[in-house]
Amino acid sequence: MKINRLINQPFVHPSISDDLSDRLFIQAMLDFELAIVSVREKNHLVPHNTHQQSKQALALDLFDIDVISAQTYLGGNAAIPFVAQAKALLPSDIKPYFHQTLTSQDVIDTAMMMMLKTAFQRINQDLIVALKACGLLIERHDTTPMSGRTLMQQALPITFGAKVSQWAVSLMAVVPNLQKIEQSGFYLQWGGPVGMSDEQNEQHDLPQQVAALLGLSVPLLPWHTNRQPIHTIASTLDACAGAMENIVEDIALMCQSELGEVSEPAIAGMGGSSSMPHKRNPVLCALIKAATLRMHGHMSVISNTTAQPFERALGQWHASWVPLTEGVALVAGAASYLKTLLQDLQVYPKRMDANLDLNSDAYLIKNLQHHFEANEDQIYPLIAQASHNAHLYHQGFVASFLPLLAAASPSLHDDPALLNVLSPLNYCGAAHRQCQVVINAIEKILSDTNLIE
Repeated sequence: MKINRLINQPFVHPSISDDLSDRLFIQAMLDFELAIVSVREKNHLVPHNTHQQSKQALALDLFDIDVISAQTYLGGNAAIPFVAQAKALLPSDIKPYFHQTLTSQDVIDTAMMMMLKTAFQRINQDLIVALKACGLLIERHDTTPMSGRTLMQQALPITFGAKVSQWAVSLMAVVPNLQKIEQSGFYLQWGGPVGMSDEQNEQHDLPQQVAALLGLSVPLLPWHTNRQPIHTIASTLDACAGAMENIVEDIALMCQSELGEVSEPAIAGMGGSSSMPHKRNPVLCALIKAATLRMHGHMSVISNTTAQPFERALGQWHASWVPLTEGVALVAGAASYLKTLLQDLQVYPKRMDANLDLNSDAYLIKNLQHHFEANEDQIYPLIAQASHNAHLYHQGFVASFLPLLAAASPSLHDDPALLNVLSPLNYCGAAHRQCQVVINAIEKILSDTNLIE
């Protein structure tokens, strides 16, 4: 897989281009073919020493990848020229045993499963680290009040810890599915020309032996035109993309100059503008967002290639290769960036508090009226004036009300119970409980993956 470094590389995992390179794709096809020769020899279906001779003759560096690439269009897939080159390299007496009982789709599908499994491991590792970072943010900001927003408008108070808890829950919804696929969702493909398998292979349980050698699962039947394994991989990636997108939507909005409640990690050289030196753009959010949007598009293609006719498909199989491999690369890149973003996210509680106070009269007035009920004639005009000032001059309601109250009635201003009425944490519902529930859930996941320090 060739990735244009200037256009595509910013969105993918730093090492993913190596994981999905043409060279490693040839290596994966070769490993699959040699694994079949090995198990067939062990079961006395090919002559003794065929595997060792084949392995010695088929060193990866002997394959001409450029020629394979140039000839791929002749048969519609890379396995055909690959097998031709391999047989040309083999001694004549063992050529008949290479690519025995196989078809080109077996080779392509299995090699792709082998490469994508490695990429899935990266995604899972990075998302677990991102979850750990969420846990630390939740603990740190369990009682950091901020404005909850609905339909892009300020609503009632929440805590930043509760917001991060929602981010964590979205990740926790996809991590188990990603882990399940990594463990058992990458299947061997070995059905032969029309998916009927070979009777000798089945008698000797050769698919199980080859799958064990390659770290793949064994399907109930060959899946040449039953593309549910591919759809499951892609839909899980797409759900993962949605969870990450949900997080960066919040962060990018909170990074706006007008809000300024968080900012991305201070990374040298990142976030600058070519024309405005003062800017600090949320570039990590942009990279993640772009990658996830592209994954959604790839999912559409995969969905449209899931139904395939007869025993081998015309076009639908071929159309899924780029969306699947590039989709994995994009999600792996986004997961890596998300880990960096959450580990060092900069949070500004004072700015959150100031923004919250701008609309605090919306939830404070009723309780203030109740608190000052005995002094309503004296206090109600102050509440009204403070509310008016807050909206007219864009200053906080509490910041406006308290000086008015101090000037009018020092004794009422110094009432300790007033601080309780004014505290936004009293209006955050079950935020603390939600944080604790999520922290416990994260700790369990980290414990299961041995990431608790």
